[in-house]
Amino acid sequence: MFLSAVPLGMLSLTIVLSVQEWTGTLSTAGSISALFGAGNAIGLSVQGPLMDRVGSRRVVIAAGGTCTASLLGFGVAGAFGGPLWVVAVMAGVAGVSVPAITTAVRAWLSHAFVDDTLRGTSYALLSALFQGAVTIGPVLVSLSLLLHGPEIAVGLGALMILSATIVFALVSDRQAPPAVIRPFVAPDARVVRSPGLWTIFGAAALEGLAVGVTAVAIPGVMTEAGIAAVAGVAFAALALGEVIGALAFGARTWPGRRSAQLPIVQAAVAVVAVLVHFASAQPWLLVLVMVGAGVIGAPGSILRSTMLDDVAPASAIARSFALLVAIGLVSGAAGNALAGQLVSHTGVRDLLLIPPIFIGLAAALVTTRRSTLEAGQTALQRDPG
Repeated sequence: MFLSAVPLGMLSLTIVLSVQEWTGTLSTAGSISALFGAGNAIGLSVQGPLMDRVGSRRVVIAAGGTCTASLLGFGVAGAFGGPLWVVAVMAGVAGVSVPAITTAVRAWLSHAFVDDTLRGTSYALLSALFQGAVTIGPVLVSLSLLLHGPEIAVGLGALMILSATIVFALVSDRQAPPAVIRPFVAPDARVVRSPGLWTIFGAAALEGLAVGVTAVAIPGVMTEAGIAAVAGVAFAALALGEVIGALAFGARTWPGRRSAQLPIVQAAVAVVAVLVHFASAQPWLLVLVMVGAGVIGAPGSILRSTMLDDVAPASAIARSFALLVAIGLVSGAAGNALAGQLVSHTGVRDLLLIPPIFIGLAAALVTTRRSTLEAGQTALQRDPG
């Protein structure tokens, strides 16, 4: 999972910087990055059910090979002046075929621990491991810019995906027990009927829009300042903060119900997002503020993941988590595209006024619909699925 997560910290930023260098326009870069994000969401939605049917090993091998080839095609087409539509198609196919290793691990953890506290801690550790890998990604992008250009980062991303696929194929058990790779089960109608699940999805969508806008705005800010390579450092700082926040949050039991903790965390993230806008006038100060944004934001991601156990049946955790991630990716892609279209009207720095609005709306949504989260937990306790 660690090997597969490193490229996820690289590829969106790499695509933005690469396409901007090849075409000279940030709006085109944002649009093609959106294709990658949307493709990743589609791929997750497809790979989850396929893993239930045929096992994760086959799916990961097929997806990893396709993703590696597509990333290489993207880099070659762009570097040698190929048609823009080919570059866009390669980015979209690469997004669809990113192997969904993290989804398989998250679904297994929900069955591996009976104790609720242990499950919550395992999700925090999973998040810390994921963010630790994501921290490395932007640093590799910055190094590639210093050494040659974003094409190197594309090649490194492809190599990491290939390495993750090979390692997974070697260590995964062909005859894994059902607790690890569960047999196919029909879709559970209670997933669709769960108001609490839709509350979590709605909050994730709004925060995904904020993340998508930020992913385009930060490279734009650094490019305007003449230090494009520092964009990778800024995102690495964000991921480092998320590692710290995840470990701190998972290290102890916090008072109150999760449904009460989530809106508080989201409101705090909205405040930090405003600080990010003000700090963007000083790029190195922005890097420091991004660390704080990661520390404050990490508990929100962990709470949303943990609360799936409260609002979704046990038989549908994998599908629910895949949908949660897919919604975040789709909304992130929409945020990329929105930023690309608005940048000519607002300017790069003022794009950073948009994320606090979306995050504030997410906090308001969870606050007003808190009863759906608590009702979902009560219902599932009566009927554990």
